[in-house]
Amino acid sequence: MRSGSINLLQNALTLIISFSSFYFLIRTLDKTDFGVWVLFMSAVSIMEFARTGLISKSLITYLSSAPSNAHNSIITASFAVNLSLTIVLAAACHLLAPLFGKLWDSPQLVPLFNLYIVTFVISGFLLQYQAIEQAQLQFRGVFLSNLIRQGTLLAFVLYVYFNDRHTSLSALVQVMTWGTLAATLVSHYLVRGTFKLWGKLDKYWLKQLLQYGKYSFGTSMMAVVSSSIDQMMIGGLVSATSAGIYNIAVRVTNMINIPTNAAATIVFPQSARRLEDGGNDAVKSLYEKSVGAVLAMLFPAIIIASLFAGPVIHFIGDDRYPESIPLLQITLVSAFFIPFTKQFGTILDSIGGVKLNFYVTVVSVALNALLNYVFIRHWGIVGAAVAMLISYLILFVATQLILKKILGVRTGAALVYAFKSYGEVYNRLRHRAT
Repeated sequence: MRSGSINLLQNALTLIISFSSFYFLIRTLDKTDFGVWVLFMSAVSIMEFARTGLISKSLITYLSSAPSNAHNSIITASFAVNLSLTIVLAAACHLLAPLFGKLWDSPQLVPLFNLYIVTFVISGFLLQYQAIEQAQLQFRGVFLSNLIRQGTLLAFVLYVYFNDRHTSLSALVQVMTWGTLAATLVSHYLVRGTFKLWGKLDKYWLKQLLQYGKYSFGTSMMAVVSSSIDQMMIGGLVSATSAGIYNIAVRVTNMINIPTNAAATIVFPQSARRLEDGGNDAVKSLYEKSVGAVLAMLFPAIIIASLFAGPVIHFIGDDRYPESIPLLQITLVSAFFIPFTKQFGTILDSIGGVKLNFYVTVVSVALNALLNYVFIRHWGIVGAAVAMLISYLILFVATQLILKKILGVRTGAALVYAFKSYGEVYNRLRHRAT
């Protein structure tokens, strides 16, 4: 419960800070700069999530299941993999920066990517320390470091907004660098006594981490490409400004899905342990109940946001983004399927099905890219929202069939758990009233 409470608090604060940063940033930047910022963040997110897929999940899995006397060897091997991948991705970022600037007709992206390389190198250490803590089912350091990292950018944006000053995109990246550095130092301080790096690299654990992580790496990269490809293709096929308009609708949908991300963070280490203790039946029950719990929180939010899409968009993006209203109404429907597909990947990774998860993700990304290309060319930014909905629907059906075959998962059971929770809340409120 303590880990879950800390994680829930972390995600609640993440929602508040993320929303506040977005709310004031969109009022600080003009529509073109905001669109360029959206494209920049979409691109760097691919690097961050790809590295997380290779490092974090494999490290958590083996630290959760291996004997304690092997932990230092595992962590040392993971550090080596982390450093190597960071160097490769940083070099790719520098080399590809001019290409992205030309593709999106935004030459100001080139210095942004080069500046972000420093942030990316520092965040590699932060990722390592957070994974070590999560493997121990401790989340205090993760909470504090994420709060510092995100809060630093928010503080700067607030300063710019309330002092009526202008800021450049380069200044925003520099602030992110300082925030990441502070967060990394705090995270290291909290976990420094839980591990010791060995001078000798254990080839066995290096091989194990790479064997497990290669599919998780590919899956994470494909997943973030899938979530960003619509905005990237809008930037290339329409304009950077249109990418910013579409991002507003997607961001609202992502905010509603905060409970899904919180559940995934907790379920992954718990699932790995339940497989050891209770087998597939325990994992099946964990999937159904976790999805049901998330759906119970999502249903009211989706309905309210759909009914009041206009006021929501006007509140978040002021009167400059009315084009985002129909986009939000479409993307909100997609939010219903996300808990099912998100937990599918989490469960499969935790029980050793990373290879299957990778293949499913590759197919879904290819389908998503094809649908986006066709629909954006015909319908513009509305086509991207339609492509998202169809992609999630097809992925939902596929993942449920796979889980039914592997674990015997029943989709209806998750819905039953969701609606049962409403009855439990009602009974508790009635009991307190009496």
